Amino acid sequence: MSSTGRLSLPYIVTAQAQKEVTHNDGLNRLDAFVTPVVADIASAPPGSPTVGDLYIVGSSATGDFASHEDELAQYLTGGWVFYTPFKWMDAVVESLDTRMAYDGSGWVPFGLIMKDTGEYLRILRWQDDVDLSLGDETTLLIPNRSTVLAVNTRVIEEVTGTATSFGVGVSGDTSRYGNGIGTGQDSTNVGLTYHPVSYYSDTPLLLTPDSGSFTDGLVRINVQYLAFRGPWNW
Repeated sequence: MSSTGRLSLPYIVTAQAQKEVTHNDGLNRLDAFVTPVVADIASAPPGSPTVGDLYIVGSSATGDFASHEDELAQYLTGGWVFYTPFKWMDAVVESLDTRMAYDGSGWVPFGLIMKDTGEYLRILRWQDDVDLSLGDETTLLIPNRSTVLAVNTRVIEEVTGTATSFGVGVSGDTSRYGNGIGTGQDSTNVGLTYHPVSYYSDTPLLLTPDSGSFTDGLVRINVQYLAFRGPWNW
C-alpha cells in the first residue's frame, strides 16, 4: 500500500530517493483537505490564481478543470492539482457564505442530518434587497415546508416617503418579524417569533409602513430557516 486509505497521503518507503517530494505532496494534500475553505464552485479556472487557492470544480468543466467535476482543485507553483473528495467531507464555500458536503456523488448543502436515503435536516438562509421604489415584497420566497427561525432586516439606503417606521411580515400578519423599524440608514432588526413558524406554500416577505407610505429606499432582508426531507431521493 503506497498511500493512506482516506486522504491518499503518500507513504515514504525504505531507501526512497527524493523523500522531500513525497513529503511535500502529503503536505499539499493536507493543506487542501484539513478544514477546507474553497473560494468558489467553478467550472473554469480563475484568471489569476494565487498559490494555495482552492476550488470545487463545477459541472461541464472547461480548460484545466475539464474532466475533474466535483474534485478539489488546488493551485500550486506548477499549476493545478486535483483531489477526489471522500464521502461526507465538508468545505466552506466563501462565495456562497455556506458549507457544502460531498455525498459520494456530488456537493450538497451541509445538513445536521445527512443520509444515503436522501433524508436531511438543513439550516439554510437567503438574502434579498428590496428596492422600495419598485415594490414592497421580496423576490425570494420562504420555501414550502420550511420553518423560519429568524428574519433579519437592515436598511441599506434611507427609506423615504411619509412613513417614519415599518414592519416586516407576511400577508395577513405584516409585522410578524418586526414593526417600528426605523427608516434611517443602518436601522436593523432581528425578527423572532415566540415559536418557529412553518410555511406550507412558497411565501414572500412584505414590508409595510406603520403609517404613511414608501417612496424609495433599499432594505436588506435575511432569512434563516430549517429545511427538511424524508428518506427519499426524489
